[in-house]
Parts: sequence; C-alpha cells; structure tokens
Amino acid sequence: MTVVSKAPGEATPLLTGSRQNPQRTTSAWKFQVTSPRGITIIVAFAFVILGSGGTLVIVPTTRILEDVLCHRFYDTLDGRNGAIDEKLCKRDEIQSELAYLTGLIASVEAAVGFAFAFPYGILADKIGRKPIFLLTMVGVMLAMLANFAVLRFWRTIPIHLIIYTSIFEVIGGGTPVTTSVLYSIVADVNLPANRASAFSVIALATFAANLIGPVLASRLVQTVSPWVPLCTTLVLLPIGTALIFIIPETLPTKSEAEEDLPQEQSIISSVTSHLQHTLAQLFESFTMLKSTSLAIILFTFLQFMPSVLGITQFFLQYFSKRFGWPLAQTGYLLSIRGIASVFTLLVALPGLSKLLMSPRLPFRFTAARKDLLLAQCSAAVATLGVILLGGPSISIVLMGILVATLGDGLAPLTRALIAAFVDPQHTSRIYTLVGMVEAIGAMFAGPSLAYFFTKGMEWKGLWLGLPYLWLACLSGLVVIAFGFVNLESAVQKAFVEEEIVRPGSRGEGENV
Repeated sequence: MTVVSKAPGEATPLLTGSRQNPQRTTSAWKFQVTSPRGITIIVAFAFVILGSGGTLVIVPTTRILEDVLCHRFYDTLDGRNGAIDEKLCKRDEIQSELAYLTGLIASVEAAVGFAFAFPYGILADKIGRKPIFLLTMVGVMLAMLANFAVLRFWRTIPIHLIIYTSIFEVIGGGTPVTTSVLYSIVADVNLPANRASAFSVIALATFAANLIGPVLASRLVQTVSPWVPLCTTLVLLPIGTALIFIIPETLPTKSEAEEDLPQEQSIISSVTSHLQHTLAQLFESFTMLKSTSLAIILFTFLQFMPSVLGITQFFLQYFSKRFGWPLAQTGYLLSIRGIASVFTLLVALPGLSKLLMSPRLPFRFTAARKDLLLAQCSAAVATLGVILLGGPSISIVLMGILVATLGDGLAPLTRALIAAFVDPQHTSRIYTLVGMVEAIGAMFAGPSLAYFFTKGMEWKGLWLGLPYLWLACLSGLVVIAFGFVNLESAVQKAFVEEEIVRPGSRGEGENV
C-alpha cells in the first residue's frame, strides 16, 4: 500500500480535523451509515458499549487486587489459606499498598498514552481513522488479557507486574487514541457550527456508560463472582469495536492535485515526512502560549484526571475503607454520579447557557464570557463537592457526590473556552496540548492520591479525608486561575466568527 505524502500547511489539523468540507468521506458500502447524524449516533453507541466495558472492570479489579494483597499479607503473617473475609482486608498496610498499586497502574497507562498518542494521531490523519481505531483496540484488549492473567495466576506471576500490563497499549496508543479517533470521526462529518451538539451526544453516551457499568459490575460481584464482569468486558469490547465497520472511513479524500503526486513513496517514508512536518507544527503551537490567558486555561487541565480518579476508582477504595462497606456495595454509589452527570449535561448546562445568551436579557453574554462564567462556577461547585467527599459521615459524602458531579461541565466548558483564543485552523493544535497536559495530570494523579491516603490513615480521624482536601486545593486553584483570564481578544474573535458562520450554517449541515 502506498501513501502520498502531503506537507501540512497552516490550515492542516494536527490530530483532529478542522475540515473545509467536513462531510466528505471515502466511498461507503451499501449497508453503511453515511449521514452525519447517523455516524454520530453509531459513535455514541460505541462509546456506550466500550465505556460500559471499561467501567465494568473497576469494581471487580479493585476487589480482586485487594483480595490478592490480603492473601499475601496474611500468608506472610500467619500462613492463613482459603477465603478471607473482606473486612479483614481493610488494614492500613493492605489499603496503602492497594492505593499505590492502582495509582501506579493509572500512571503507567497515562505515560503510554502521553508517549504514543501523538504519533498514532498523525497516522490517523495520514492513513485513516478506522485502521488506527482497530489497531488501538487490539492493544487495549491485549493489555486487558495480560491484566486478567496476572490477577488469575498471582501465585505464579508477581502481582506487581500488573503495573506494566499497559505496555501492550504501545500497540495503537491505548484509550487516549481510541477516544481521540472517535471524536475525530464525529468532527470529520459535522460542520463546526454543529460540533458542539454532536460532542454533547458523545458526552452523554460516556456518562450513560458510567451509569451502566458500575451498577452491573456491583450486582455481578455481589451475586456471582468478580470474574463474571471481567469476562463480560471481553465480550463487550469486540462488539463495540465491530461498530466501526457500520460507518465509512471519514478521513477526507485527497484532492485531485494530491492524486497527481508521485506514488513511489513507501508508507514509512511518507509517515516520517508527515511526522517531521507535524512535529514542527507542534513546537510552533507552543508559541500560542504567549497569550497569558491561554496559558492559564491550559494549566487548569492539570486537575482534570486527578478529579476523575478521585471520584471513580479511588473513591471505591476510600469509601470502603473509611466506612467499612464492601467494595461491591460501594460500586452502586458510582451510579449516583452517572445520574447526576446526565442531569448536569442534559438539563442544567444547556438551560443555563440558553438563559445567559437569551436576547431578552439586558446582560446577554457572549459565548466566551458565558463559557468562562459557567466554567468558574463549575470549578467552585466541584471544589465544594470534593471537600464534602472527605467528610466524616456517609450522608455528607453522598451529598459530596451529588455536588461534585454538578461540576462535571468543567471539562467541556473549558475546552470550548480555550478554543475561543485560537484561530479555527489551530484548534486541533491547542487540543493536542490539552491532551498532553491532561496526560501529565494523569501521571501524578494516582501516586499523589495514594500518598495523601496513606498519610491520612497514619494521622487518623478527620485526616482520612486528606486526599479530597488535596483535590479541593487543585479545584480551588482553577477557580482562582479563571479570575485572571482576560476575554477581550476571545470575545472579539467570537463575534467575528459568529457573523461569518450565521448566513449559511443551517443549509450546509445537519444538527445532531
């Protein structure tokens, strides 16, 4: 197979496409869905299935890891064999090791994504979305199989090798590439004016998966075995992957001028050339950070992954340890977050956005100012929520889940806000930097939470909530940082773009 090299220009997207004609795709088979709305819905279903598979493993993996560490501890202590009551596994020594182990697993996975997401993103822009998506899912499934093998044969295979099972995600780049490729498919087929609503559908699908997975996993762990949800995941991942065959390749086809270029270049030399040009673009994209406001907004993405981890996998262990609940029972609490997230994204944020931009109000906001206000409010609510999560009673923690989840709009609002500070042809570049910053945050998220959790167990009492005081500090810094954002240039650009897009936006695409 031969690929023609194309030197990217200023308008060439780095990872995801800001296309002049986003609905242009390669030829499709008869049974494939080709409309923008249809493709977006198929991708949303893929997010639901793959996301459910991903969240299905959280509760059982944590429980099996805890049980393994528990057996290792008591085998060394008194040679105890056979089943061990979960309550006996809540000792500080076991929980500290479990926290560091799960934290390091997340860090290694983030490091792999950080190192390989960029080159695989280039390949997705060069040879197509679908081949890279399929390659990525191969790596993800191999990593999952290796993970399960270590858990199953822990008496033969050292349990700490589970930290390195994410190395298999070098094949394809792992979950970050899966996510970015699916988002790229949605961006390819939707006009810029319609992408926000399309991305909202994807976000809703993601939170639906976060609702389904933990509930199903907890039920299966309670009634059958932790291994049942793990095996279910091995079935769901191929099904979700197969959905990619229902849609055509969405990478825009080459122009006639490109078709006339020589075809002698091999795929390796072509991609190498493309990599050199794209790396130059990446380094050039750092010059955008001369804008203080842009740099401040980019900095706020450091807290995203620590906050996500703190209210998902780490929360399971923390709540179970602090209040003595079985992990399977604690998993049901994650469904509260799923319901609240759907409310936040489907009702609260759209309603507030519509209100703030209503022409009936004398203080009508611009899009950028509206996004900044809502992002700052979301960060403030999230700060209050994580403080409550570290509270001393179950009722306070449950209230914290609800309050913290009302801040779930922070990530999409901040992504929309940062786009207001760059030209449309540079949007994908700034999102690449966003992904890199999030990956850095993910690398320190797990170990930092484990450190504060261990210190909290040492200091006892109210200090058990120390990890959430740490998260509150991060979210509080985001609230303060937003106060230094200057919207003057962003507001001017938003006004110009609004005037350009308005005349033909309805006739050129379809809303999702």
